[in-house]
Amino acid sequence: MREAILRNLAARAASDPAFLSGIRKDPERTLAAYGYDLTPEELKTVLDLRRRTALLGNRTLAALLAGGLEKRTGGPPVRPATPGGPGDGPTRPGPPGGMRRGSSGGDQRG
Repeated sequence: MREAILRNLAARAASDPAFLSGIRKDPERTLAAYGYDLTPEELKTVLDLRRRTALLGNRTLAALLAGGLEKRTGGPPVRPATPGGPGDGPTRPGPPGGMRRGSSGGDQRG
């Protein structure tokens, strides 16, 4: 997904009331009229945002988009970390007898 394209769409929607209104009424036609050629994944993102913000007024949505853009640093989105950290989760059981090779006292298997 091209983050720069989505950022550009958000900036235009935040600053151009006619564009925002068009996106909310007929996204595909509006995007084509403004020269945007989105990938299926990008269009899905736009349509999902449209669905999730359907109850907001245009001014509120424009303010939210503008505020979100101010917080962005310009890099690609960061993938969320997996829960926990190194060492969390299941581990391999130790050898029978409870001692591991290389532990203090040497190999204690009998």
